[in-house]
Amino acid sequence: MARFRWILPVLSVAGALVCAGQIVQWSLMGAWPFHDTVAYWLAGRHLLEGAPVYTSGLFLAFLYAPPWAILWAPISLLPIDLVVAGLLILQVLALRYVVGSWVAVGLVAWIPFVPRELATGNVDFLMAAAILAGIRGSGGPISLFAFAKFSPALVLLGGSRRQWRTALVAGVALVAITLPWWHLWVDWVAMLLSNPEGGDSVVPLIVRLPIVVALLAVRRPWALAAGAALLTPAFHFHSVVLLLPAAILLMESLRDPARPTADHAFAPIGEREIEEPSRAA
Repeated sequence: MARFRWILPVLSVAGALVCAGQIVQWSLMGAWPFHDTVAYWLAGRHLLEGAPVYTSGLFLAFLYAPPWAILWAPISLLPIDLVVAGLLILQVLALRYVVGSWVAVGLVAWIPFVPRELATGNVDFLMAAAILAGIRGSGGPISLFAFAKFSPALVLLGGSRRQWRTALVAGVALVAITLPWWHLWVDWVAMLLSNPEGGDSVVPLIVRLPIVVALLAVRRPWALAAGAALLTPAFHFHSVVLLLPAAILLMESLRDPARPTADHAFAPIGEREIEEPSRAA
């Protein structure tokens, strides 16, 4: 088999080139600057200019909670083309974190959802990285993306006390930065009530919800990651990339069924706090 090791790198490079070619083609056809990134950029710009951040309608609508609008405000001072390119790079780096190697990045680039996600300018790869980091014990990224798409908070069901504390501190800090613009919370809730997020999903939430419940019953890290991906309010064609952490974790559990995280992801919080130091020792 050693003589065929060159095949995967070649396929990886080819996949990366095909993916990049699709993105360039779509950009030349009018996709640039990417739609969702423009929506984020405009939200920050509107906040700085005193214009409404939350408006009716779906075109270039900003749907995330006020902390995201505050964070985007200073970013919106940069040229839009630079911001779109920067977020694109961050998305690719997040994909690298999720799949574990650059060879794997090129291989998954063959999947049609990958270039589609990159060309929308959304943050789903960053959210996938946050879900995976949450499964591995991080709390801060979970709080940040819970204010964007709610569902990453589901990962805390398998969290330790330390992870819950970290997530809570991050959440309080994110709320605190919005206090000078407290009215944004009222506007955000009013926008969600008048235009519920998820209405344009390719798979309605009512269909995904029983699947999430069934996944939680499995009580494994990969199932928790899959549940956090499927529970996002709006599930579009490119949102399938959110399932990549679940796929990675499932493959890890199949390779190593005795992996500690597979046994303790849903253990009671107190039990996890007692057992974690013994594993470290």
